[in-house]
Amino acid sequence: MSAHKFNPENRKKLNSKERRKILPPDQVLMDIGIGAHTVWADIGCGTGFFTIPLAREAQQVYALDIRAEMLGDLTESLVPLEIHNVKVIQSEENHFPIEDQMIDGVLTSLVLHEVDQPIEFFRELNRILQSDGRLVVIEWAKVSTQIGPPLEHRLSIQQLDDWALSTGFIKEESWTWSENFIGIGYRKKG
Repeated sequence: MSAHKFNPENRKKLNSKERRKILPPDQVLMDIGIGAHTVWADIGCGTGFFTIPLAREAQQVYALDIRAEMLGDLTESLVPLEIHNVKVIQSEENHFPIEDQMIDGVLTSLVLHEVDQPIEFFRELNRILQSDGRLVVIEWAKVSTQIGPPLEHRLSIQQLDDWALSTGFIKEESWTWSENFIGIGYRKKG
């Protein structure tokens, strides 16, 4: 599977008002339920669209991305906000420099349609999650919309479920925040 990668030169639009309107981070985090004393990883964090609101909810957040440009923007954003519970880490696509079973919850938003080896990606998510840990996947709906990647780059819910279930996850719930986005909640088998 050869995936389309987001061009980091377009990263300023990741935190746009339009995007916040159709995928409101505070509403998304309220719907999925974070938990104050939890450790979360935002895998494919980009410039921090979810990392910053997640840091206000969780005890600790690990923000990972493969792009140094994205992480640089995120780090610059954290300083004036005086957010100190985020650890910014550059990672490889299928290797996260986090210890085994260290994370309570993982959020990966609009990332999987860009991943070249999704099974390896899910295995790595499973490795860093504690037993019974939560995985929240947000992706583009597999419908034609005015924004987002072409339809052929989008993933079906069935495809996401197949990858997750084959790598040790159980599907628990799902959300729809607009016609553009779907969310699926999984739990690592205990």
